Amino acid sequence: MKPGWIVTILITFALSSAHAQYVSRLGRFQVDEVKGCAPFTVTILDANLITTGECTAGKPCLMSAGNGTPQQQNQFVITYPQPGTFTLSVLYQSIGADDITITVDQNIQPNFEVYTCSGLGTSIKITDKNYDQYQIDFNNDGVLETIIPNSNNQIASHTYGVAGNFTISVRGKDINAANNCNALTLPFTSRLTLPAPQITALTALDGTSLKLDFTPQQNIQYKLEIAVNNSSTFQQFQTLYGVNTVTIPNLKTDDNYYCFRLGAFDPCTNTNTYSAPICSHNFDLAILNGSNRLTWSTSSTGVALTEIIRNASSYTTIPGSPSSLNDVDVTCKTNYCYQVINIYPGGARSFSLEKCGEAFTTVNPPAIENISSVVGTNGVQLLWNTLPNVAVEEYAVLRNQGNSDFALIGKATIPEFSDITYSTEGAYCYRINYGDLCGNASQAGALVCPIRLSAALDDQNGITVTWTRLKGWKTGVNRYLLRRYDKSGGLMQTINMGTDTVYLDDQPDPNNQVVQYEVVAVPNEAGLVNSLSNRLAVTKEVNLFYPTAFTPDGTGPAENETFTVRGQYIVKLELKIFDRWGTLVYYNDKNEPWNGTHNGKALPEGTYVWQVQVSDLAGRSLSFGSTVVILKKKG
Repeated sequence: MKPGWIVTILITFALSSAHAQYVSRLGRFQVDEVKGCAPFTVTILDANLITTGECTAGKPCLMSAGNGTPQQQNQFVITYPQPGTFTLSVLYQSIGADDITITVDQNIQPNFEVYTCSGLGTSIKITDKNYDQYQIDFNNDGVLETIIPNSNNQIASHTYGVAGNFTISVRGKDINAANNCNALTLPFTSRLTLPAPQITALTALDGTSLKLDFTPQQNIQYKLEIAVNNSSTFQQFQTLYGVNTVTIPNLKTDDNYYCFRLGAFDPCTNTNTYSAPICSHNFDLAILNGSNRLTWSTSSTGVALTEIIRNASSYTTIPGSPSSLNDVDVTCKTNYCYQVINIYPGGARSFSLEKCGEAFTTVNPPAIENISSVVGTNGVQLLWNTLPNVAVEEYAVLRNQGNSDFALIGKATIPEFSDITYSTEGAYCYRINYGDLCGNASQAGALVCPIRLSAALDDQNGITVTWTRLKGWKTGVNRYLLRRYDKSGGLMQTINMGTDTVYLDDQPDPNNQVVQYEVVAVPNEAGLVNSLSNRLAVTKEVNLFYPTAFTPDGTGPAENETFTVRGQYIVKLELKIFDRWGTLVYYNDKNEPWNGTHNGKALPEGTYVWQVQVSDLAGRSLSFGSTVVILKKKG
C-alpha cells in the first residue's frame, strides 16, 4: 500500500466520522457518538425529529444518562466518566420517551513493540487485541502514517530520513466509535546498522537449566540460537525482546555442553547480526585417594582464560581452555566445592555447575620437621606450625633422656605443648607425632633438643658462656644471638654469634656484678618461631685488693702511709684491726684508710690482724680477713 493512498483513506475516514449521526430507538433524537473510551461525552444533536418545538424552556424534557445520575432538564451534553453500557433516554412532555444505547469502553493504551531495522528503518508489531484498528504516528506529530486493523500481530514499517531519536505513537480505535482513546508513545532510535549483541554471562542453574545474561539495545529484537556439544550448526531457540536475561530449561547439563549465540534481528531484511558464541560445561568431579579430580568438556573457541573456584574463592587461573585439573592441595575429611569459569576476551563468563565432595586419603601424613623450643622458668614450651592440607585429630608429645627410649608425656589438639618438668640437667629431647582425621598415623617427627646454656667464672671474673646446638629445624640454625641482661632483667647487649656456641665475657663492668645470659636461635626457614635457651645468672666475685705491709712514718710515699681494703662491687665495708693479743685497735664502717695509730698514738712495728665485713651489689654479706705488717723506716 502506498503512503499517499493511506493518507487519503485517513482523511476520508476523518470527514465521515465528523458528520456521523446515530438515531435513537424511536427516531425522535440523534447523538454524535454512541461508543468511545472513558471519559466519554455524548451530544444530543436534535431534540425531536418528528415534531418540532419540543424540549424548550417552557416545555422542558427530562434527560437520563442511565448511569445512576439524577435526571436533568434539557441536558444536551452528557459525560460518562466510567466504562459500561448505558441507556440514554429523553422524556418528552407531549410524545413520551425515547432512548439509545451508549457503550463506554475502558481507556486502555494499546500494546505494541518497536523493532529497529538497519538502514534507518523500523517495524511496528501490534500485540494488542482491545481495538478494531490502530492508528500509527511514526513521528508523534499528529500526522497518521498508517492504520492497522486488528489482526494477529499486524506489522507496519517505516523508514526515517536520518539517524536519531524519535517518538512513535499508537492509538487504538473501534469502528463506529469516537476517536478519544489514549495513545501509547514509545521512544525510538533509528540506526544505519544493528550493533552485535553483547553476552555477559552463561550460568548453569542446575542439571536441567541454564541462564543467559546479555546487554540489550533498546527496540532491538534478538534471536537466541543453540548448538549441542561440538556441533557447528546453530538452531533458533527463542525470540527475545525487552529483556536482558533468559532461562533455558529442559537441558541435560551433566551429559552435554551447550553453545549459544545471540542475533540482533532485522525484521525488515530478515537477517541477524551475531554475538560471539558462549558455551556451557559438562563438568564432573571425582574424589580420589589424596586428590580431587576435575574434568569438563566445552568448546575452547574464543576462551581466553579458565578460572577454577574452590569453596567460593579463586583457586587458580589458567590461560586458554584446559579440560581437567587434579587438585592435590586437599585436606582429609574436608568438603570442597568447585566451579569452572570460562572467561572470553570481551569479558563474558560461562559458569559451570558447582560440584562438591569430601576429600580422603589412606596415605600416612608427613612428619612434623620444624619445632621451636622456648625454655622458661616454668619448663619448656614446644611450638610448631600446622602442616598444609593436614587435618590433625590429636598430637602426641614424646620425650627421651640421653639414650633412653621415647615415651609419651602428653597430648595436644593445638600446635604447642608445655613440659613443666623440663630441666637443663635432664638433657631432654622430644618428638611430635600425630594422627589425621582419616585415622592415618604420621611419620615419626623430627628430633628437637632445646638449647642448654651453662657458664663458668674464672679468677679474673671472666665468664665463659657455652651452649648446646639446637635440634628441631629441618634447615637448621641461621645464627645464634647471645643476650646480656642486668640483675633486674634489663637488656644490655645482643651479640651476633653466628654459628659459634662459646663466648668469653671478659669486658670490664664495674656496675654489674650480676649478669644474666640467654641464647636465641634464629632459623634459616622463614615463618618459624625463634628458639630460646634457659636464662642463666652469673655473680662475679668481689675480688679484694689490700697491701700486706705499710710504713706509717710520715716520710711517704702517700700510698705507703695507710692501710686500705678495696674491691669491685662493694656497697659497704666494715674494717676491724687487732693487735697480736686480740685487742681491737681500729674500727671503721666507711671504708676509710687506717694510718697505723690507736687513740691518736702510733702503734709499734709488728703484725696485725684485719677483718672486713662486706655487702656487695649482689646483695650478699661476705667476711674476709688476713694480716698486715707495720714497718718503720730506719734513720
